Amino acid sequence: MAWYYSADDAPVGPHSADEIENLFVTGQLTAETLVWRKGLAEWIPLADTDEFVHLVDDALPPALPVARQQATAADLDGEVLVADRLGDYRPGSDRADDDDDDDDDAGHSGFSTAHVAPVLAGPWSRYFARSIDISIIATVLLTGFYWVLPAVNLQLYLQLYFVDIRALVILAMPVTLLVNAIIITLTGNSLGKAIFGIRAEPVDGRARFGFGGNLMREVRVWAQGLALGIPLLNLFTMIPAYRAVLRGAPAPYDTGLATVRAYSQSRLRRTLGILFGLALYVAITAINAVDKRAIDALALPSAWTNPITEVGVTIPPGWEYEAIPTASGTVYGFTNMKTGVGAILSGETLPAGVDMANYTAATSQSLAPLTTLGAWTASGTPEIWMASGQMTKGSYPSTVYLAENGAQNGAQVWRVLYFDQLTTTPRVIVEPEMTAALFKSAGIVVVP
Repeated sequence: MAWYYSADDAPVGPHSADEIENLFVTGQLTAETLVWRKGLAEWIPLADTDEFVHLVDDALPPALPVARQQATAADLDGEVLVADRLGDYRPGSDRADDDDDDDDDAGHSGFSTAHVAPVLAGPWSRYFARSIDISIIATVLLTGFYWVLPAVNLQLYLQLYFVDIRALVILAMPVTLLVNAIIITLTGNSLGKAIFGIRAEPVDGRARFGFGGNLMREVRVWAQGLALGIPLLNLFTMIPAYRAVLRGAPAPYDTGLATVRAYSQSRLRRTLGILFGLALYVAITAINAVDKRAIDALALPSAWTNPITEVGVTIPPGWEYEAIPTASGTVYGFTNMKTGVGAILSGETLPAGVDMANYTAATSQSLAPLTTLGAWTASGTPEIWMASGQMTKGSYPSTVYLAENGAQNGAQVWRVLYFDQLTTTPRVIVEPEMTAALFKSAGIVVVP
C-alpha cells in the first residue's frame, strides 16, 4: 500500500508502511503529521490511522504539567507557535545543550515535538533560509573587510580591489558558515530559519546542538551541500539534496546528524520569507553591479574637470579621484588603485617679486610637516621643478612637481605631490601621463 504524508502543504511519497514507520521512529514524522493512502476520503493525522496507531501509543510521553500544555497556541494564520519551547533553549538556560558536555540526558530535550505538531521542512523553505543566512552574513563580513583592510594591509586591499565579488564570497564561505554556527549557538536558530519557522535539530533526541554540532553541520553543508560554494559544481550536490528532502529523506549532509523541522505551516509566512529572500538577492546583485561598473571604469581613461580653471582633461586608467578639504582650501586627490601611488594637485598665486627659485625653497619649508624634500632641479618646456624625499608619516617616498602657468607676476603656480603607499624605499616617482594631464587642467601644456 502506497502512503503519502504532508510536508510544507505538499504531498510527499509514495512510501511503504515500513518507510512511514521508520520516519516516525527517527522523529521525522509525528502523531500530528497528515497522511493519506488510497481508500481514505481525506488526509488524516498519523495517530488516527489503524495501521500506525500502535506507534503513537508506544511513543506517548507522560502528561505535561498544565503550564507546559499552555505553551503552544495558534496565531491568526493558523501556524503553531512554539516560543515557550524555543525560549527554554536560550544559551545559559538549564535546558541548553552543549556538545562538549557529556551530561546530556533525556530530561534536557524539552517536551515532545508531537505536542506542537512539527513536520519536516520542505526543500524551498530550507533553500531560501540558507540563502538569506549566507547573503546577510557574507555581505556584512565583506563590507567590514573592505573598511578595515586598507588600514591594516593596503597592498592586499589593492590586490583584492579588482577581484570579482563572487570569488570573494566563495573564499569567505568558511568564515561565513563559522559565524552562522556561532549565531545559531547563541540564539538557538539562524536568521533565515527563524524567518521561515524551521530549525535543524539532532536526530539523537537532544533538544539542540551545541557549538561543536552546529559547526559540524555547517562544515558538512559547505562540503556536501554547497560543494564548497563552487558554481555549477554545486548543482551536483544541491539537486540530490533537493530530491532527498522532497521525498522525506534527510539531505546527504544531515544523514545520521540532523533533521530540519517546520514549526510553522503558514503559507503567508513562507511566501513572505521567499519574497524577502528574492528582494535581498536583487538588492545585493544591484549593489554589486554598481560596484563592478565603477571598477570596470578604472580600467579606462576618465574625464575630469579642474574645479578652479574649469578645464577638462583625460585622466589615465587606474586613477580614482577624491576632493580633499584642508585648512587652506580644497586640494584634489587621486589614487592609482593598481599601484597604490597617490597624487595631490593644488595651486596658488605666485607672490609678486618672487621667482621660482625662491618659491621652491619656500615650498620645501611649507611642506616640511608633510614631507622632507631634497634639492630642486628644473627641466623641460615649460620649466618643471622637481624634488624628491620621504613622507614624515609612514616614510613613504614622495616627489613634488611645480610649474607656473604664466611668466608675469601674479601668475598661478601648480603643484603635484606624489607618494607611494606600498614601499618605504626612497625613489623618484615618475608618472609622466598623469603629471601632464594634471598640469594641463591648470592651463600648463607639458611638452614631452
